[in-house]
Amino acid sequence: MVTGLETIPSPGVPQPAVPTPAVRSTTVVRSWRSLWVALIVPAILLTLWSGVSVSGMLPPGVIPSPWAVLRAGYDFIMPTDVQPLPGVVTYRGAVLTHGAATATRVAAGYGLAVLLGVPLGILLGASRWAAALLDPLFQALRPIPSLAWLPLALAWFGLGASSTIFLVFLGAVFPILVAASDAVRRVPRAYCETALMLGAPPRTLAWRVYLPAALPGILTGLRLGVSLAWMVVMVGELTGVAHGIGAMMTAARESGRLDVVIIGMVMLGVCGALSDWALRRVSRPATRWAER
Repeated sequence: MVTGLETIPSPGVPQPAVPTPAVRSTTVVRSWRSLWVALIVPAILLTLWSGVSVSGMLPPGVIPSPWAVLRAGYDFIMPTDVQPLPGVVTYRGAVLTHGAATATRVAAGYGLAVLLGVPLGILLGASRWAAALLDPLFQALRPIPSLAWLPLALAWFGLGASSTIFLVFLGAVFPILVAASDAVRRVPRAYCETALMLGAPPRTLAWRVYLPAALPGILTGLRLGVSLAWMVVMVGELTGVAHGIGAMMTAARESGRLDVVIIGMVMLGVCGALSDWALRRVSRPATRWAER
């Protein structure tokens, strides 16, 4: 209710919660604490790695020192004026070139997997006939590793990005599909019955009941799918492409540059972690009701 100079909340009407400075300060402290805790294990591993390298227990041909990896990372990031030769996998100053090529392939293959996997998973979970017809086929295809699809990908799409996108799609679509199907099957039938009693048309149950209720489980499948997409892209970039993190790592392995291989591994790990973080941040408003 509104008076002359101030607004008085009406009784019985819930008011939006406004975080106080104390709550915001506590949230910031918890975030920094979580960050420091997360750095403990990497710091211990880095210390052990440095000690093994300095002691000479393992030769550089088995595992390079952290300083060699840092120098390789510096060369990878810093730009250079040297023009690459056609068809040669470059390394110096090529972080944006390789990173953008790999990210584009992951985004294309993962996007196709989401567009197919989520609706098809909802269909399999909501329809017994669809599950009886299609689920056995998907369960038979799902265990086949991406590397086994490589010859077929080359035969169907040839050398280049198309084969990689196809392999990324195959690697990401099955966890998305299975998670969506399982999440929809676990939706209580009471939700559907209540929606029908309230007048919802049966054809709208998929997106008005099943999708919102199954969204946390679907999100789990999306997170698994994006992780597998970054794993499978390495296999796809064995198909003779000149740009990409996988192509760079393959060329480095052939020349004995294990420090460059480790830089590629770190880059794939960071990109995968950032993708998972972005996915959780984007989906958090829609799944906040399921948080404990």
